Amino acid sequence: MARDARFAIGLSLAILLVSAVGTAEEPVRPDFPTTLDKSSLVSYQEALTQWSNAVCKTEKEFWSATGDDFYRSTKALLDLDDLTAQERAEYDAQLSGILGNFALSEAENGGFGPKFEELRARTAEALQKNKLDPSDESRDLLLGRATRLFDVRLSAALGKSEEAREAEFVALVGDAITFALSVPEFGETANNIVATIRVHSPDLGEEALDAMCEAFEASENPALVKPIQETLGKRRFARLVGNELYFEAKQFDGKDFGKTFEWGDFEGKVVLVEIWATWCGPCRREIPRLKEAYARYRDAGFEVVGYSIDQDVEFLKKFVADNEIPWTTTSQKRSVEAGYKGLYEYYSINGVPEMILVGRDGKVIETDCRGCKLAERLKELFPNVEPLGWDPANDFSQRVSSPEK
Repeated sequence: MARDARFAIGLSLAILLVSAVGTAEEPVRPDFPTTLDKSSLVSYQEALTQWSNAVCKTEKEFWSATGDDFYRSTKALLDLDDLTAQERAEYDAQLSGILGNFALSEAENGGFGPKFEELRARTAEALQKNKLDPSDESRDLLLGRATRLFDVRLSAALGKSEEAREAEFVALVGDAITFALSVPEFGETANNIVATIRVHSPDLGEEALDAMCEAFEASENPALVKPIQETLGKRRFARLVGNELYFEAKQFDGKDFGKTFEWGDFEGKVVLVEIWATWCGPCRREIPRLKEAYARYRDAGFEVVGYSIDQDVEFLKKFVADNEIPWTTTSQKRSVEAGYKGLYEYYSINGVPEMILVGRDGKVIETDCRGCKLAERLKELFPNVEPLGWDPANDFSQRVSSPEK
């Protein structure tokens, strides 16, 4: 079995990654090595994975059959003095993953137990070590353990009843913010925790978002600048409905993106702002559907404005021409170069296409307004126009994350 830091995310995936070799004989479970050196322990874990792949049919069976042995052998590996720094980091992450899976099993059976406490103690130990030795290696060790610890707590909270879950969320947010203030590199993970909570408990999530913004801003820590910006953007996006959309951009004039976009040109109209990219498959699949909606409702007062996050502007211009896109197209790259805020980052949007429907009064009606959701909204807004006949059963709406720019 390959030694990989991703092991911490899901050791049980090993049963899917290792090919079973058919045999007429009953597979024999490997014995725990009597010699605790690196070669023997690594070989044992590989053999244990092969055996479990042959006899275990489910993840639950896998953990029941092998969890204790992987835990024991991984701890033995970490006790060795001849591991490289990379190996030690990988096995430390592996042990955190094992402890995390055990902790979740404990939570399912009534509450956290000794394995969770061990993970928490290891995280506290790493925090203390990081204070004494704030090296990159020390920080990475701490972040690996802490991220797994908070992931376990969040997963366990999501499995509780609504009332119990709310209390867990409150404690979790407080601890995540406190930890991020102490270890700024944890800021983005804290952001992700709040984002998940907002999905399951919108009101509490909004309060958590406010608390995080205030705490991060008050810290004035340069290392928290990016998480602050992301958090503020998420808050702006969460509160878009009922408010005006920030939109300053440079638009395509047929030759280049030299024209300044004027929102006043669309006054009194319903406007769908599509944040998209040419490299995004779901975005391209939306083009025929948007063309149909545009043709159906344009004369009644419906407009589409595309906001591309492409970095290759020359390809974008060619794409718009080749696909005969009839609506206004703007470029984030050219807009940022002109001194405007990048819409994608300003609202911390997490994928494309993102479609924002703006009403005749200039205020946002709905975000993520795609597919049949858009068709229903247009039907409500333009009752005198024959509605689009899009079938919910065939709605392919999905989003993809933006690559690093």
